[in-house]
Amino acid sequence: MARYKHTDIEYGQGLFLTVNLKEQLLPETFEYMLDDLIDNKIDISVFDKNYKNDDTGAKAIPPAILIKVIIYGYSKGVKSSRKISELCEKNIIAKSLSGGMEPHWTTIADFISSNSEIFKEIFIKVLAYCAELGLIGGETFAIDGCRLPSNASIELSGTKEELERKLNVYKRMAEKHVMKHRKQDERGELDNESKRRYHERQKKLSRQIEKISNFLESMEKKIGKNEKEIKSNVTDNESAMIRSSEGYIQGYIGIAVADKQNQIIVSAEAAGSANEGEHLSLLLDEMQNNMDEIDVKLLEDKKHTILCDSNYFSEDNLKACQDRNIEAIIPDKQLNSRLASNKEKMYELSDFKYHEEGNYYECPNEKRLEYKRITVLSRGHKWKEYRASVKDCRICSYNARCIIKSKKETTKKDKEKKLMIKINSETESLCSVMRKKLATEEYQDQYAYRIQIIEPVFSNITYCKGLNRFTLRGKNKVNGQWLLYCIVHNLGKCLKGYNLAMACT
Repeated sequence: MARYKHTDIEYGQGLFLTVNLKEQLLPETFEYMLDDLIDNKIDISVFDKNYKNDDTGAKAIPPAILIKVIIYGYSKGVKSSRKISELCEKNIIAKSLSGGMEPHWTTIADFISSNSEIFKEIFIKVLAYCAELGLIGGETFAIDGCRLPSNASIELSGTKEELERKLNVYKRMAEKHVMKHRKQDERGELDNESKRRYHERQKKLSRQIEKISNFLESMEKKIGKNEKEIKSNVTDNESAMIRSSEGYIQGYIGIAVADKQNQIIVSAEAAGSANEGEHLSLLLDEMQNNMDEIDVKLLEDKKHTILCDSNYFSEDNLKACQDRNIEAIIPDKQLNSRLASNKEKMYELSDFKYHEEGNYYECPNEKRLEYKRITVLSRGHKWKEYRASVKDCRICSYNARCIIKSKKETTKKDKEKKLMIKINSETESLCSVMRKKLATEEYQDQYAYRIQIIEPVFSNITYCKGLNRFTLRGKNKVNGQWLLYCIVHNLGKCLKGYNLAMACT
């Protein structure tokens, strides 16, 4: 039988070695590039203003070391401050980036949560380096949002009335718990373990009652665009209840604008709202400012295009793009049904024929929709309301392809189908122009690039880098964490260009 040399590696045998930390960072690797960029190419002196220990106080861990280990941790799917701190103790690459220092997890957590504004400046400096390597085309961009939960409890969300009901429920639970404990005590059924569980339960209920009570005392109702109250959250009132592919979550939407050439993120923002489309103007302005900062011509030399999904389709967003001289390609939610075969194609507003004499519309099945009234919807827009007959709609063979759907209610009135016509829509709106453009193959081909540009960005951040939730509370702090992940993504795109530049020197 063959004999082999024995090794103690399976027992976790340690070795005492003389290690040169710099030699652990191998050329052409992400960590080697990160160490060089932070030390020599990206100015991070903006962090110095946070330190006031010139004459008194202990020496601080340099910001360069903290941002290196945070970016390295995020790039490896480690987002916990405790885990990043452990990397600095046990991982030779992290130890090399930190110069042998072992920052406590509270130092790392405080650095992440208190420097959100400075991370914006670092994001722009990294973007400038991307431009220096020629990674930004500056011609076609795509925008989308990544919906992620945050460090907030969805159970503590609700309108003021709902939160008041939850408070009363907790109070009743606490009272019943006390009564049950007293009866058990009178019967002599309590032991030390039962008493311990009782006190822990009461302490938890008391915290919840106090938390909701304090929030309700200073709570200001959130009013949505439809002038109805939307849900607030006790743990993080800047977050929102958002519908995602996995159901409703309490969190934020990480929005990013990516350049077509190399999927570099040129603008990013975390939004605490359910509707990401309302933030398009803000992201376009940030994109313009960032391009100006890094001296990339955006709106002078050539035509620029922004590709968005149907969540951004609105007259206001199309007008915002037009005002900024950016061509927007934004489909409405019915685009796919309009592009379907003739037998499956949904009817459009243009298929409803208007009869000025009599002021009514005729549907594709030659049935009348009579004028009822003028309705004021959200944002003060006025619409003319036309209603169809319940009998006509019930037996209509075109029902499945009808553009107007009836509400799932029981009353006869609510089963009537309504056709809403915006007043002054006689002049062609930007939305109708966009629908006509997307009926052509030219614009359909351009829009097809949206998925290729933006979806790999979110796949990299969420799947490869492990960002499945924001670990902070408050929009400002969450925005800082989102920018850090965008920085990690952009630096990853720089690696090839950095290695080529180093090979030429």
